[in-house]
Amino acid sequence: MDLGINNAWWRGKAYMQEDKHIKDLENKKFKWKPELLRTIVLEPNNLFTLRGPRQVGKTTLIKLLIRELLNKGVSERSIFYWNCDELVDFRELSSILREYISLSDKGERYIFLDEVSRVKDWQRSIKSLIDSGELEDCCLMVTGSNTLDIKYGSERLPGRTGKKGKDFVLLPMNFSSFVKLVNPDIGKNINKITLTIDNLNKEANKLKIFETELKSLFDKYLITGGFPLVVNEFLTNKKIPDYLYELYFKWIVGDIVKWGKREKILVQLFKSLLEKQSSRISWDSLAKESEIKSHKTVSAYVEDLENMFVLIVLYFVDLKKKIANPAKNKKIYIFDPFIYHVFNKKIYFKDNEVSNEILEATIIANLARFDYGGLFPSIFYWNNKKEVDAVLRLKDKLLPFEIKYQNNIKKEDYKGLHYFDSGVLITKNLLKKGEKYTTIPAYLLLAMDISV
Repeated sequence: MDLGINNAWWRGKAYMQEDKHIKDLENKKFKWKPELLRTIVLEPNNLFTLRGPRQVGKTTLIKLLIRELLNKGVSERSIFYWNCDELVDFRELSSILREYISLSDKGERYIFLDEVSRVKDWQRSIKSLIDSGELEDCCLMVTGSNTLDIKYGSERLPGRTGKKGKDFVLLPMNFSSFVKLVNPDIGKNINKITLTIDNLNKEANKLKIFETELKSLFDKYLITGGFPLVVNEFLTNKKIPDYLYELYFKWIVGDIVKWGKREKILVQLFKSLLEKQSSRISWDSLAKESEIKSHKTVSAYVEDLENMFVLIVLYFVDLKKKIANPAKNKKIYIFDPFIYHVFNKKIYFKDNEVSNEILEATIIANLARFDYGGLFPSIFYWNNKKEVDAVLRLKDKLLPFEIKYQNNIKKEDYKGLHYFDSGVLITKNLLKKGEKYTTIPAYLLLAMDISV
């Protein structure tokens, strides 16, 4: 097998620029280099995992990491990349890895296995090679769009991930990253802040001078979402070609079908989700709405779509315990605006319709990203006569966010927040500083680079 076919740099460091993904990136008007690129530190004798949706840029991120290694002086043959899409099983994976090991010099080596989750029992290959000592002094990074498979697959390698092995997740751009990519001049003014009411007030007032530009960018983000390919197409050519809608639809359907589920049920489920998004629902009611026989089937599909970062589920929060109450109704949102448009176009033949539902879903998904490191276990909703759209858990404190994306704000719009010590009302345009309950337009709040 010609191992060099996926490793252009073996012919010399300069050939890295001939790599397809590097060339594609350099030819784009907007070159997204995710912050994750600056936080990943690869070291031998460790296993790293990289999860995330398809078409989000995982392979490009790998190629950028490889280019960095070459620029740091790592020899060309010490870096190996393989796309596992067409491998049959773990035996074939082991064969390829052993062939590379036999060709490479001993010492530090960096092995990247892309879409390894498509290889059945891939972890058996890794376990065997680590136990035999064949991967000694190797740094291994595996990626996959089947995020649950990658996560649990690495967990089935106890004691073999190394002291510094780590799990990374690459998600579509949130609005803050979108702003930094599309308008770097504004991006330079966005600093990372810790989530407090005081910090929100200060940052909102600072970014207010970019109000016109941020409003326009937010309108565009509601159409493109955070997928780099879609962003480039829309902002460069003023439209999104039909093939991209089909590409992302096939990604979701393809992975669902691969896991033994049916396209017809998936489409029925999404039809209900588009109608019921932002409403409180149970698995039973969603099953009835989508004409699916069992609530267990609905739950299984939603769980898979969550693991693909297609959906995000909010559970009711118990205010005393500060944890989710899974017995209560749930609220389900589509994670990225473009995925909303993909299914809205497929099911209802509507092009880029920006509804109140997509606005709320976009705001919720971006709020969830404030807790990116925790991968969203700490975002909920709450209801007691008055509903609060989102509640973030900050250590031992709950911070509520109520969405009123409208021009006229009334005193009663704050009522749900008053059950909490402090909170944020998210509006369309109104910015009003508050010591405990502050009011911030969505385009300002989501432009901030916030961590909890």
